[in-house]
Amino acid sequence: MNQRTLQFRGLIALSLLAASITSAFGQAGAARNAIPSGAQAGSGPSLPAIGPQFENTGPQRVVFAVRIVGNESVPESKVRSYMKTMAGRNYNPDVVEQDVRTLVSSRLFHNAKTYTQETAQGLVVTFQVFERPTIRYIKFIGNEDLSDDTLLKKSGLKVGDALELYSIDEAVSKIEQYYHSVGYVGARVYVQEGNQPQHKGVVIVVHEGKPINVAATNFVGNTIVSGSRLKTLIKTVPGTLMIFAGKLDEKALVEDIDKLTAYYRGLGYFRARISRELEYSSSGEWVTVTFVVDEGPRYTVRNVSFIGNKIFDNEALGKDLDLKPGETYVQDKMDKDLNRIRRLYGSQGYCFSEIQAEPRFGLEPGVLDLVYNVKEGNQYRVGNVVVKIEGDYTHTRRTVALNRLSIRPGDIIDVREIEASKRRLRASQLFQDSPQMGIQPQIVVLPPDGLEMDMKRR
Repeated sequence: MNQRTLQFRGLIALSLLAASITSAFGQAGAARNAIPSGAQAGSGPSLPAIGPQFENTGPQRVVFAVRIVGNESVPESKVRSYMKTMAGRNYNPDVVEQDVRTLVSSRLFHNAKTYTQETAQGLVVTFQVFERPTIRYIKFIGNEDLSDDTLLKKSGLKVGDALELYSIDEAVSKIEQYYHSVGYVGARVYVQEGNQPQHKGVVIVVHEGKPINVAATNFVGNTIVSGSRLKTLIKTVPGTLMIFAGKLDEKALVEDIDKLTAYYRGLGYFRARISRELEYSSSGEWVTVTFVVDEGPRYTVRNVSFIGNKIFDNEALGKDLDLKPGETYVQDKMDKDLNRIRRLYGSQGYCFSEIQAEPRFGLEPGVLDLVYNVKEGNQYRVGNVVVKIEGDYTHTRRTVALNRLSIRPGDIIDVREIEASKRRLRASQLFQDSPQMGIQPQIVVLPPDGLEMDMKRR
């Protein structure tokens, strides 16, 4: 077996704040930062200057004055803060060109031009800037049920921002989507002012319409799952009381259909189709939503196979599977089998093995083959175990954490022991354990230098 040493690092939360445990399984990367023998920090050849380098080979002319024109709302001092061309310095056209690029990239101006003039006192350089229009005011017209403050917050606009058409259009879209999400599916929003270069502010007009409440949610065509169970998966449901009725949201309706479809496919109904029908009351203020379910055939597993496995044979990988040939496909069972195979490899030091499940469909309806693709990778042993404790009052000794670990340098890595060590650290009550805040003892395994893999999945 090819055994390699791996460095792992992890985080542990202290009882006061957060702490980290860095367990290193593998080769240290200190060599990357080492100073060559005989060298001293700070010695060696000088580095090239950082930043733009300008070269002027012509006759030197001294700048007598720099003038700024065209700025209305942007103070002259702020314009000059972006420039390197100054009175008393030698004139350099490259520097002037760089100043123009800097001014435009500041997004305060959509263009800038320069002019030079020889005078008796010397060279005068003029920068003419063309300001981007800025939002000087924001107004809303027609909103009665939602306040100006609410709409302003949802729009994302601020006084002083650049008056740009795409930003205004995006704000209108956000406001309209918000209205729809709270039941005003007929609300329409448009710009009255702010879409022309000469405008100084933004005026948004709102036609709210009437909010539409969900009176009832029904399901038809479902045979394998009850309507009560399906209703727990979606957002489009009536409120608990008539005065707290659920609101119709078109975006939520689309998401509900996607959730229901995914749920059915997880049960083996890969051809399930979900649609919806809306029936409005005479007043137009209430709607009954009916989800129409076309379940289609339910798929069963014909064969289960493994590709790429060498350490464990097919019998070892397949003997404890929940989802076997001849059984109805259920995604939860397949996910459990995936985790079981991953833990089997992880218990023998193959902590970075990659196993993926792939349902394959043939010409025969209602039947699929399940293929597990295995990339075993290398086997690893524990290298160093380094504990780092952080917090306001870090009095806990590192041996306190080490004593609760069942992993030692030289051991073949076993993910089961890593999980057990994590549980002991949490149960010790010596470290802060608040999963809802994202603070808890953690042990995170990192690969050695040069090993490429997808760490996000872990």
